[in-house]
Amino acid sequence: MLLALSAGQKTGLALVGAAFIVFALSSALLIPRYRPDFPGRGLKLFIAVTVLFFVGMLSAVIGFAKESEHKGAEGTTAAATTSSQPPAPAPPPAAKGDAAAGKTLFAANGCASCHTFKPANAKGKVGPDLDNLAADAQKANRGSLEQYTHESIADPGAYTVPGYPKGVMPPFASLGPKIDDLVAFLTQKS
Repeated sequence: MLLALSAGQKTGLALVGAAFIVFALSSALLIPRYRPDFPGRGLKLFIAVTVLFFVGMLSAVIGFAKESEHKGAEGTTAAATTSSQPPAPAPPPAAKGDAAAGKTLFAANGCASCHTFKPANAKGKVGPDLDNLAADAQKANRGSLEQYTHESIADPGAYTVPGYPKGVMPPFASLGPKIDDLVAFLTQKS
């Protein structure tokens, strides 16, 4: 959630949080050192200020969440994109790839360091287990297995398998038509 916030939202939350923390620490540690009877006769004022800071922090969190939803409706945040599950993208080019060339690409691009995939003897644990690619594609509901696989390689931020970190896999759109080879390798029937 925090990663989906804009720099302005993070700064606003940090400032409100810092003010709340400074108030809490000063009223718990500093003021009692110099005024042992604190809050004394000013108890009602102290409670009012404490409630004001608490409400201010909650309002800031709610306010920034609403701003994020508003931006998400315009398609500017990744969090809104992954949680709303937009319809499946248009299918990739109809050309079928070469699985053998895809296996070479898998090795050359370091896919094995993050993904488990038996046909490549890969045992990575950072990204989703590609032996479960068909099941993940079905759960994602983002088109056919080939469409899902193509999108996951070209634009990995469009959908992230639940339970795995977002934004870790770099996009491989620069592979261009070679993505079809990688798709053929990953979707081949064993």
